[in-house]
Amino acid sequence: MSQLALVYGADLKQTVQSQPIPEPSNGFVQVRVEVAAFNPVDYKIYDGLPLVQKYPTVLGGEGAGEVTKIGPGVTKFKVGDRVTFMAYLPGGPNDKERGAFQQYALADVRFTAKIPNSIDYDSASSFPVNGNTAAGELYGQLKFTEPWLGAEGAYKGEKIVILGGSSSVGSYTIQFAVLSGLEVITTSSPAHFDYLKSLGATAVIDRSAPDAAAQILAAAGGPVKYVVDAISLQPTQLLGVEILQHKGKLVLVLPTEPSAKTAAEAKDISLLGGVGHDNFYFSEPFWNSVGSYLERGAVTPNRITVLPRRTTFMGRGFRPSQAGESERHKARHATTRDEVVCPY
Repeated sequence: MSQLALVYGADLKQTVQSQPIPEPSNGFVQVRVEVAAFNPVDYKIYDGLPLVQKYPTVLGGEGAGEVTKIGPGVTKFKVGDRVTFMAYLPGGPNDKERGAFQQYALADVRFTAKIPNSIDYDSASSFPVNGNTAAGELYGQLKFTEPWLGAEGAYKGEKIVILGGSSSVGSYTIQFAVLSGLEVITTSSPAHFDYLKSLGATAVIDRSAPDAAAQILAAAGGPVKYVVDAISLQPTQLLGVEILQHKGKLVLVLPTEPSAKTAAEAKDISLLGGVGHDNFYFSEPFWNSVGSYLERGAVTPNRITVLPRRTTFMGRGFRPSQAGESERHKARHATTRDEVVCPY
């Protein structure tokens, strides 16, 4: 049996090719991909981010679809289950059987979750990478006790600032922080204030305000102990350092800027990264709980933009999630510049 896949070669070009439908091995399920979502990692790979070590491969770090086959030893999924999955853990985008930009992909059951019937595939596909990153910031790096270990609401009265709350990572970070009982102060453009408050943010500050730091400090009642920077460019990194107390903690999703590193050292601030590809001790138990959070609405998928089937969005220079909107950009199935790979 064969399928169509968007294959990324050593020449850094993508072509639609016929490929064998992969068979699931121990610990994997075969998923008929209904929706493949974009992540900034994908377009950064096109622009030269050296994550791919093995060619050819199939990109697409996250997707959603229906389980069509069960691998040996798998007990928590069955054929017909609706699931969302993260493809780049472990090992990065180096296994062409796992990327979401194809009709059938293999999903590691450790990083796969059932989705309730109330959530469509489009919305569910927005969760895996950014939801996992958001939880990794709070529970992997900042060491808050995980809500799936019985600590829901355990941090009432504790404040956290999330810079870039309307980004995909930021929106999920807000929701998990609220699930843990944290009081959230966040930043965004005014267009997103109401949305972020609906997610549970206590205060939302205009990110472009000249006195943004002063407004954050006023909302928090002074310097804070925890900041998550979901943008992590130089201005937000410096803002994060400015509003932190001495020996505070700043979580970044991008590499530290030299100026921010210098400023942080002066205040003895800890600079922390997001959840890593090898952070299995955190990710696996988290994924066991994702389905229940989605089912009861404790966490809701981000706002999304669905790109039409016949569209042009792959290749160097394309940055759907930098196209001026904070919503999650995603598309049904994988594409080249002028073709769409559809399951049917």
